[in-house]
Amino acid sequence: MSQFQRFLAKRIGISVVLTLVAVSVIFFTLRLLPGSPFTQLVASGNLTEQQIQEIMRLYGLNRPLGEQYLAYLRNLLTFQFGFSIRQSRPVWAILGPKLLNTLVLLVPALVCTAVLSTVLGMVAGWNRGSWLETGSIVATTFFRSTPVFITALGFIIVFAYTLDLVPAFGMRDITVTPSGVGAYFSLDFLHHYLLPFTVAVLYYSGDFLLLARNGIVERKGSAFLKLHRAKGLSETEQLWRAGRNSLLPVLTYFALRLGMVFQGLILLEVVFGWPGIGRQLVTSIAQQDYPVVQAAVFLMALAVIIMNLVADVLSAYFDPTVSMGGGS
Repeated sequence: MSQFQRFLAKRIGISVVLTLVAVSVIFFTLRLLPGSPFTQLVASGNLTEQQIQEIMRLYGLNRPLGEQYLAYLRNLLTFQFGFSIRQSRPVWAILGPKLLNTLVLLVPALVCTAVLSTVLGMVAGWNRGSWLETGSIVATTFFRSTPVFITALGFIIVFAYTLDLVPAFGMRDITVTPSGVGAYFSLDFLHHYLLPFTVAVLYYSGDFLLLARNGIVERKGSAFLKLHRAKGLSETEQLWRAGRNSLLPVLTYFALRLGMVFQGLILLEVVFGWPGIGRQLVTSIAQQDYPVVQAAVFLMALAVIIMNLVADVLSAYFDPTVSMGGGS
């Protein structure tokens, strides 16, 4: 087995352990919460104690905790998430559309800001000390350090209420009935999409810009650029070569961010009323809907762990200065 194969096997093993820890924490945390999913229903008189016991038997909540845990792990491994306690629907039927809505909003925003901010950061780093560098760093750092719900509320006040250019809430007009994939390409959807998309792009922009800018600054005085300059390459060609050699941190950070996209920007979804997985998770936690919360956290944790693995592999494969033994 080669050194890279041993490194890959080690990282996969660590990822499996982290996944097990993550799903175990959410399982036991939910059951340590006071009350139960049925507390409010009993208090309101919608269900009797006998009916509650029958429902708990159907969901296996009356079994010993160890049996519940083993059944929980078995179901997760086979992606059998069961039925929602509150909605009496398959969990995947609830989370599937929510996850798609989150990905439709955040993946294009992440790709857009990664490309634009990286290019802007490269140009800013190449023109160090210019107004472009100062202005871009100040602007993107401001949006990155400001809580996303504050930026969202500011944009809603200005563009939705003051200028009345875009809707302030939701993903579609309440009179529109979505149908299939075409619902994501309608003018009504685009009208609702612009504001949360813009806020998400601004929120992600600071990290990519600074990574690209710092990479260019580190390489601007390097020997290989002096050689290219002596060969008569133009400023643009030198910038391209310097940027190409400094893209690995941007790519690895993009992989990490892509994994985090699966949990959504919860506060952004709540402020804009965007029906994504983050907003659904908040609702399900408040209702103690165990199957939905467990499945949502499992998908989020799995996405983050897999993309962390991808980032590690990219770093080890493309960067010869990174030791596959764990050090650098």
